[in-house]
Amino acid sequence: MDKTRNLILLASLLGLANSASAACTVPNQIENGGVIDGMAIMGNFNAVATCLDGAAPAGPQNSIQLDNGGGGFAAVGPLSDGQLLIGATGTAPSAATLTAGSGIAITNSPGAISLSTTGVLGGGGADWLNGTAVVKPTAASFTLQTSTTPPTGAAISSSSRGVVLSASAAVNGAAMMAEMNVPSGHWQATMLAVYTGGLSDFSMPSIAVRDAVNNRAVEFGVTAYGLGGYRFDYFITSGGVGLNSRVNDITTLDVGFPQPAQPIWQRLTYDGTNLVWSFSRDGEFFIPAYSVSATAAITNLSKIGPAVLFAPDIRQTWSASFHVLSWNVVNL
Repeated sequence: MDKTRNLILLASLLGLANSASAACTVPNQIENGGVIDGMAIMGNFNAVATCLDGAAPAGPQNSIQLDNGGGGFAAVGPLSDGQLLIGATGTAPSAATLTAGSGIAITNSPGAISLSTTGVLGGGGADWLNGTAVVKPTAASFTLQTSTTPPTGAAISSSSRGVVLSASAAVNGAAMMAEMNVPSGHWQATMLAVYTGGLSDFSMPSIAVRDAVNNRAVEFGVTAYGLGGYRFDYFITSGGVGLNSRVNDITTLDVGFPQPAQPIWQRLTYDGTNLVWSFSRDGEFFIPAYSVSATAAITNLSKIGPAVLFAPDIRQTWSASFHVLSWNVVNL
């Protein structure tokens, strides 16, 4: 009777093993009418037990089960908050969390992943703040330069939003510039700034490039046009450190130009031959307005930075500030 029970139990286990894993085999064949050997039976029992162990779930509770390639299971996990199975060609997937890109924040919680944007975005139909593009400047990055007769109280200071190039009073024919060294090779400067101060006639907030050897400068920006309009201007100055007086300027007028009193994205690019000045309303799509020879007015591209020019015939003397909310200069 014991032998019969053992045979019945072995047959049951073999059936269970076959249903759980087609790859399960036993080492010893037992035939009807043959002599039953205890060692052979135990070998088959052990083989079946091994198959059953391989067919059982792997890993601790809440693990994810994977095919181990041998008819059994492999485990990944348990997963922590926000983890997913990430595939990899030719190997088993692994548990990992998502990585946030520029301007994206990821919050992981039990059973959930939340994505959100970072930065403070503007309104009014134009995303002029474009939080993902803003690079906040500091006053320590700049050196103040002015015309021989400076605007009253000309200064550079840091603010909670960036840098302020300011004067307590405008002075006819004066100028001020917050400058830094120009990078070697080809480069690109991008600025988001807003001007608060009187604009008539021709007061000009701008990006300036100064030749510190020959004391000349060029400025690109948006300026007033008399008392009733605005214009783009490519301005050339000389005298003193290069900011004293107008040599020449090339202007462009259009009724669709943004006002300097609104935040404006400006970009000045040096491609090895030309200076290209562009503007944008969103900090992403830039429209070129000027492309001029880099050596047409100055020989050395020494310094670059935000600047404000007050024309000789300005109609106001009150304070003015050029708020630089973003400033970034990179090599190309």
